Amino acid sequence: MRLRTLGLYLLQAAATLVGISFIMFAITMLGTQDLARQLITGAEDTIVSQAEIDAVTRELGLDEPFFVQFGHWLLSAAQGDLGFSYMARKPVVDKILECLPATVTLAAASLVLMTAISLPLGILAAYHKNRWLDYAIRGATFFGISIPGFWMGLMLLWSLGLKLHLFPIVSSTVRWDTLFLPALTLAISMSAKYTRQVRSAVLEELGQDYVVGARARGMSELHILTRDVLPNALLPLITLYGLSIGSLLGGAAVVEIVFGWQGLGNLAVKAIEYRDIRLLQGIVVWIAGMYMIVNLIVDLLYGVLDPRLAKKGARP
Repeated sequence: MRLRTLGLYLLQAAATLVGISFIMFAITMLGTQDLARQLITGAEDTIVSQAEIDAVTRELGLDEPFFVQFGHWLLSAAQGDLGFSYMARKPVVDKILECLPATVTLAAASLVLMTAISLPLGILAAYHKNRWLDYAIRGATFFGISIPGFWMGLMLLWSLGLKLHLFPIVSSTVRWDTLFLPALTLAISMSAKYTRQVRSAVLEELGQDYVVGARARGMSELHILTRDVLPNALLPLITLYGLSIGSLLGGAAVVEIVFGWQGLGNLAVKAIEYRDIRLLQGIVVWIAGMYMIVNLIVDLLYGVLDPRLAKKGARP
């Protein structure tokens, strides 16, 4: 990627972040007439004095015009200050960084499991096209796509945790045994989609002339698959893989709530519940930033894996 292209991308990313921040700021600031009271009491129904409400209103700058409030917040955010979380009683950045390791760990484990499931199943389905194994794998993927994530998580908890006692039901620490079930829940849902994508990509490559030529030269199917088919078949899947990484790094709220996983998704739900607008705004900016960074990495990977695309400056 050329420096000019990189510079244009960074400008575009900055403009997108500002736009997303403005929309999120506008949404979270709706109905602020009762926001100060909710910030003081949290989710509880407690009586507070008007003096306390007025003090919090002035402290948050809620008495200022909307664009003035957004300008102050944007200037602080540009300097790395996303505000103060009244729910956590600490700066928003500190709270996000506190939950980030759990989110990154869950995302990495989910992606590893998803790859281990979808890649071999997609290849098998492609090599046995329109046979019983292909039909069985496609049927399983349809089943996986149709099942809601929270239901799958509850069923795994009930079967593997409650009945078989293989994994703990609830835990506040991050260990392999507490990580496996939420990671498997996310991996099953993602694998259902990626298996179909891998099957389609491998089928397309198996019909290419270079595969026919390799077979005519007596090369083994394993050699053709690993050296020729897979590198070309997986290239179009990098974009989907990157989107999944960005989504997981933003937190998987439903799965995290089911398993009590203390990640960013769970934190975002709590921020909504307590009307912690600064924390919610910070999480949204983080998620948007992750998508921007992952998208840039995907573009760079395309240029490395296929130099022809780097010269054209486009994706397949």
